[in-house]
Amino acid sequence: MEKQNLTKSAAEQIKSTYKRLLDEFVELFPKVDQKLLLDILYFQTNYKDWEGNVLLKIVYSSKANVDTEKKKQQIYEKYQKIPEEVLEDRTLSVKLVRMYINDLEEFINSDSDIEAIFGSATLSPTDSYSS
Repeated sequence: MEKQNLTKSAAEQIKSTYKRLLDEFVELFPKVDQKLLLDILYFQTNYKDWEGNVLLKIVYSSKANVDTEKKKQQIYEKYQKIPEEVLEDRTLSVKLVRMYINDLEEFINSDSDIEAIFGSATLSPTDSYSS
C-alpha cells in the first residue's frame, strides 16, 4: 500500500487560509458584506495612496423605528455627503472618500440600528462615482 500524502497541496492550503479569513471577517464584521471587506482590505494594503473610495448601501433594522431622514443628517454631519434613499425606506446609499477598515468599524459601532452594509470599493475617485 502506497504511503498517503498527509500534507495539503499549496492550492489546498491557500483555499483553507482564505476560508479562515472569510470566517474571521464574519466573526469580526458580522454586518458587513465579505466582498466589500476584501475589496477595502485589498486597496488599503496594496495602494498606499488609496483614498478610501467606497459606495455603501446601509440597511437599517426593520425592528427599530428608524428615521432615515435623521440617519441621512448624521451621515452628512460626519462625512459631508448626503445619502440617497434606495431600495426600501430603510436602506441608504452613500459614496464616501476616506472610508478604511477602521473607519467602517467605527461607523458600525456608532449606530446600533445598522442591520447590514453592502457596497463596493474602487481604486480611483472617478470610479467611485459611477454606478
